[in-house]
Amino acid sequence: MRHETWHGLHLLMYVAIALSFGHMLAGPDLAGHLVLQIGWALAYTHVFALALRHRVLTPLRQAARHRLRVDVIRTEGPGVVSITVEGQHLEELRAESGQFFRWRFLTPDHWLNAHPFSLSAPPTATTLRLTVKALGDGTRDLQNVPVGTWVIAEGPYGAVTSARRTHRNVLLIAGGVGITPMRALFETLALGPGEDLLLLYRARTLEDLLFRHELDDIAARRGARVAYLLGPDRAALSATELQRLVPDLTGRDVYLCASPPVMAAVGRSPREAGLPPEQLHEERFGF
Repeated sequence: MRHETWHGLHLLMYVAIALSFGHMLAGPDLAGHLVLQIGWALAYTHVFALALRHRVLTPLRQAARHRLRVDVIRTEGPGVVSITVEGQHLEELRAESGQFFRWRFLTPDHWLNAHPFSLSAPPTATTLRLTVKALGDGTRDLQNVPVGTWVIAEGPYGAVTSARRTHRNVLLIAGGVGITPMRALFETLALGPGEDLLLLYRARTLEDLLFRHELDDIAARRGARVAYLLGPDRAALSATELQRLVPDLTGRDVYLCASPPVMAAVGRSPREAGLPPEQLHEERFGF
């Protein structure tokens, strides 16, 4: 389902729930029961107040405070660009590598849609970076969003962060566009003496690899490791292959993020290889 279609249906649900309110009050279950009607009305009021606060007022307050604008657009690969957004007081967001925002670009074609994209680089006090792959009309048009465009970012969301870590050694597994949050974690996960940080990055072809120079630089600078698994065979991340590539797999935290087709193929592999469920931290791209 296209994101625009999903988002439209999501908004229509607000309308449907609001229209059903009067019908419920006049229905046989509540009609003639004043206390129940008042209680039901208060419950609805509370829910809509929360929706107004978190979906409208908070994003507008953040927009005024942080004044986000598109600063740089850089091509990363075929149909993929990174968008660097600059702003003010961004440390107040307390964003972390591995998290995502819902980005609303204030152009005539995009201001109605909030797109969920992960941070593809560690956040700073003045910049946030997201990476967009053209998968539909909306994301394809975002490839050419003008520099200087105002942006509203709702978030951060997501719990696949360093706080989930429980072991000294860590394995990051990325498939396709799922490299975006893994790239940020690869740069920021603490790496002490004697600890190992390994990134397995699966892509179909060499041209499909994103951030290769950045990843190689991070690995060399931090003493981490990165391995590129190329080709159409999804068995490259099967349980058997994971055990071969990472013999100490069960003694690591494993962070996994991939596009839906890749996740469907490899999402069970770490558990099938014997990894305890509490050591697997997943980020799924889907609605």
